[in-house]
Amino acid sequence: MAPNLRPPEVLHSVPEIERALAHIWADATTHRGDGEHHVAARSSVLNLVVVAGRRETAERCAATIEATAGRHPSRSLILSALDDESRPGLDATIRTVAVATAAGGTPQTGAETIYVTVHGQTSHHLASIIVPLLVHDLPVALWWPRDPQFNSHRADRLLPIADRLIVDGSSWSGDGLDRLGAMALVTQGRRLVVADFALLRQARWREALASVYDLPDLRPHLRAIRSITVEFAAPEGGDPTGLTNVVRPVYHVAWLASRLGMSVVEPMRRLPDGRRVAALRQGNHVVAAEWRPVCSDLGEGSTVRVEIASRLSGAELVGEVTAGDRTVEVAIDDKGRERVRRTYLAPRLGEVDLLERALEDSASDSVAAEALAMAGNLIAAEPTPRRAVVGAVERHRSRDHD
Repeated sequence: MAPNLRPPEVLHSVPEIERALAHIWADATTHRGDGEHHVAARSSVLNLVVVAGRRETAERCAATIEATAGRHPSRSLILSALDDESRPGLDATIRTVAVATAAGGTPQTGAETIYVTVHGQTSHHLASIIVPLLVHDLPVALWWPRDPQFNSHRADRLLPIADRLIVDGSSWSGDGLDRLGAMALVTQGRRLVVADFALLRQARWREALASVYDLPDLRPHLRAIRSITVEFAAPEGGDPTGLTNVVRPVYHVAWLASRLGMSVVEPMRRLPDGRRVAALRQGNHVVAAEWRPVCSDLGEGSTVRVEIASRLSGAELVGEVTAGDRTVEVAIDDKGRERVRRTYLAPRLGEVDLLERALEDSASDSVAAEALAMAGNLIAAEPTPRRAVVGAVERHRSRDHD
């Protein structure tokens, strides 16, 4: 990939940006050593809008987008905002990227990235900047890194523009649950695909687990689950403040519950020792869910272990999944005897991989939507007395182990 090396012109209005774009592609050429000139055709397959906020976030996102340009050339619009007290207005520059489509380096296709820094009250009117700069008839992906404000005027204006929303729930401040619940509510009923890096990261866990329960004699146990336990990395001493981001651990339970036809009986509540508990229903029995903070050298909020316990016709089965940087391991214990142990090569995904999957993995869109809806149910805002939840979970557990 070769960027345009001309010094970028600083533009100060949407009409100036539109004129500059028209001029760039009217004059766009590539050069070969034999002196021939070839027009670089614009080949965007989507609009990618980034609500970056801070400039350093904008730069990181721009680098990630450029690394995906070969597979997903886009008109990228990256917006960052300065202090609201400054004079209203905007500064913009345009960067074009040429991507060779043949071994000889030609012909080439091009895409562009528009960097916009908004000042003062202009930051309240991002939609009026974005819409005129979109390539019409192409889908719009809205990437909202860091802490999106879903219950805001900005979200009300931006979400209707998008076909796809890209976020990273594992990067949200606090435990992340308020935003996760708000996202589940605000996207409900919209024709909007949500791609959350926090959920995409778990694909390797899900694939490994599903492959084990595909064994014919183990599959019926998926209809007889009695408990799901997720251990997550927390600061030393547990999670007494409740500030560890638990979006990834919540998604593990939400995905399982949505895939296996469970419903929420009692939503999640946090206990004084940092554990969280909830009660689900599967068929005519209750499933106890627990999220347990543990000391780990993994990043805070990372999933350390997932345990699924089932009981069918008196036979108890316990499945355990753990993961490292490059592998996922699944072990199945059948009445105290190790039945299965498998290790899968499945490296952690970096941000470039995650963005590519977020843009192209349409096959799992419905699965992600159902997992998000279930996550919203798990963290429902309706208060339930903590004592009732703890008592219910403990009763279900003691009953299942009689």
